[in-house]
Amino acid sequence: MEPVVFHIQKGRLVKVPEPGAFGKGDCYLIDTGVKIYLWIGPESSVDEKFLTAASAVFLDTKRKGHADIDRIDGGNEPEEFKALFPNFQLTDEDTEGILKSVQLEKREYKLWRVHHEGGDSFFVEVPLKRDSLFSADVFILDTWDDIFVWRGKEASAREKFDATIIARRYDAERVGVQEIELIEEGSEPEEFWKSFE
Repeated sequence: MEPVVFHIQKGRLVKVPEPGAFGKGDCYLIDTGVKIYLWIGPESSVDEKFLTAASAVFLDTKRKGHADIDRIDGGNEPEEFKALFPNFQLTDEDTEGILKSVQLEKREYKLWRVHHEGGDSFFVEVPLKRDSLFSADVFILDTWDDIFVWRGKEASAREKFDATIIARRYDAERVGVQEIELIEEGSEPEEFWKSFE
């Protein structure tokens, strides 16, 4: 099959109509059917890297783990990869990611919503307020020392699974060691609520 290329743009996979150009500041998921490539730009952000990895896992899960996942570091592409694109080129493109470098300096707390719709999973930042939480979805609260996965009573099994995968990928891309804590709606520890004050 012809490779299908997706570009990570603010937490969503966006299909690239004419693939071949790869931005150094971006990440891409390339689906060739048997193999899934993660193309990681040398100047890409933490969130773009882990969203690409998480998206590959979601795609592989749909295929019941039959795909082969390969990570490609931008600038070090093997010939077999370049051969997929007759007009392969590196560009200086850099689409804005979700995480800002300011967060890395100030260590701001962040709240993310994980939502599954139409066969796709979405991961978006929402205001750090108690009323941002609602039962139909799963939320990831990043407090730097801990990563909480809050699971709404009406959230689907898929959303719970995806949120756990995303939290693990998020943790893997971050410096230091964070605890990942799963929290069910209605059984929140006090430390979780304190993060919203």
